[in-house]
Formats: sequence, structure tokens, C-alpha cells
Amino acid sequence: MAAVKHKMTTKLQRMLMELATACLFVLFFGCQTTPKANIGEIAGLWQTEGNMLYYEHWAPRNDSVLEGRGFSLNGSDTLFSEKLKIETSKGAMTYFAQVSDQNKGAAIPFPLVKQTKNSWIFENPQHDYPNRIIYTLLNDSTLDARIENIRGKKAKTFHFKRIR
Repeated sequence: MAAVKHKMTTKLQRMLMELATACLFVLFFGCQTTPKANIGEIAGLWQTEGNMLYYEHWAPRNDSVLEGRGFSLNGSDTLFSEKLKIETSKGAMTYFAQVSDQNKGAAIPFPLVKQTKNSWIFENPQHDYPNRIIYTLLNDSTLDARIENIRGKKAKTFHFKRIR
């Protein structure tokens, strides 16, 4: 009787040990997330490829603000210019775009709605166009910026290469 009891106790202990090991495995590996790129990694000067050259220059102001400028040049003439900013406040990230002759010169906010490993999706359904701005950092030297309406229509993608 004692031998049977000892055998059952040993078997129960082994089962509990296996269960504890499985739980630790799930806790350790199951809760890990894929590391996400820091939006600060887009700091630098970027230039589109193709016929129309568009530039974006991003620089950190501090730990929570990344300031940018987007512009298009024809020789020494500036054809288009906008002030850009990505700011994190109270744990929420927001992209701001300001074009002097649009929206009465006001900076338009686009709150972050989704972040993946290497992309950031900002949306403002109340803005006429674009409603959605998506940045995807493909690698250290390649950045895609896409603007579109909320349904994914009227999309325009800018393929940038880092030049500084």
C-alpha cells in the first residue's frame, strides 16, 4: 500500500513539475512581442526616387518630439513645403502636418492608430485628404510614406532613400 502511495505521489509530483515547466515556457515565450522600431529611426534627410524629387528631413527636438519638413524643389525654387511633427504626449503618438496655404495654416493632427514592427499608421477621418498617413521603415536606408483616404483609395506612395 505504501509503495503504491509513493508511486502515485511521485507520478503526481512529476506531472506538477511538467505543468509548471509548461506554464513558465508560455509565460516567458508567449508574452514576448516582436520588438518595434522606434519612430526616431526616421531621423535624417530622405529623397524620393523618380522624376519628381520630394524630400523629407526629420530631426529629434527632444525625447518626445521629432520635427520634420517636407519639400519639393525645382532647381533652387521651392514648389511645395510643409512643416511636419511627430509628438508623443501622455503615451499617445500624433503626426502633425502644416501647409501654410491650406487649412488656414493650422497644423492638422493625425493620431497613431496602429504600429507594427516597422510601420506607423496615422489617421484623421475628419480631414479632407489625406485621412491616413503610413510610414514604413523598410531598412536603414529605405522609407516608404503613403497617403490615402480612409478607405485606402486615392493612394500615393513616396519611396525614399536616405541621403544623410
